[in-house]
Amino acid sequence: MTSGCRSGTALAAVVAAATLWRANAAAAEPIDFGPDLREAGWTVVSFPGIAPAAFKASSRETLSVVADSAAGLLWRTASVAEARAGTARWRWRVAEGAPATDLTRRGADDRALALYFVFGAAADHGKPPLALLGSSSVTALAYVFGGNSPRGVVLPSPHMGKRGKFIVLRDARARKGVWFEERLDIRADYQRAFGKAALLLLAVAISSDCDDTRTRNRADVSALALGEADRPESPKRRSTPSEPRRSPSQ
Repeated sequence: MTSGCRSGTALAAVVAAATLWRANAAAAEPIDFGPDLREAGWTVVSFPGIAPAAFKASSRETLSVVADSAAGLLWRTASVAEARAGTARWRWRVAEGAPATDLTRRGADDRALALYFVFGAAADHGKPPLALLGSSSVTALAYVFGGNSPRGVVLPSPHMGKRGKFIVLRDARARKGVWFEERLDIRADYQRAFGKAALLLLAVAISSDCDDTRTRNRADVSALALGEADRPESPKRRSTPSEPRRSPSQ
């Protein structure tokens, strides 16, 4: 094969790869936070006897989270089109967060952030957040920024028992003020965590929790999107720090 042919083949491969990347990017549907959380479909959930965390849209695609010895949940019911989503991507950063904790201990499981993907049957769709999480037919997979466990570890939820699993992406010692990008195959991770296939995606939620350690969380989530099923990757390889980027709100 001549050098010209080899160059042409290599160029074609690069063009094909770029086209495939653009197609996958286009397939991901962004989930807005702003300009107003409620108008964007989000509901703030607080817990009895616990000071609420504060959630605010700092731009259309960026959420700011503030908690002072507090805990809370920001909830969004999935649309019919999102129910079959297989991948998720987002960026997050923590400026200040709860110390490294044991995420398996109820009453001692504080963390800066967690993104929940809630699965269940069609009959469960549209139930209020706490009622849905309490349903025996509903399961939740949560990706965590916090705790003291190594990256990629699957942990049982101290609040949901066998129906809830944590996957640690960033522990509490991760660099502060740095944007980290995550691209995840949520259905492959669900299979690994629960040992079975996921049902319908019913809701997406974001939590912040620092009431047990009486500390402060200051964090942001941005560019959240759901997409089609993707090639599975190990959590240890598919998320990368992104220091040079600034928040869209800055």
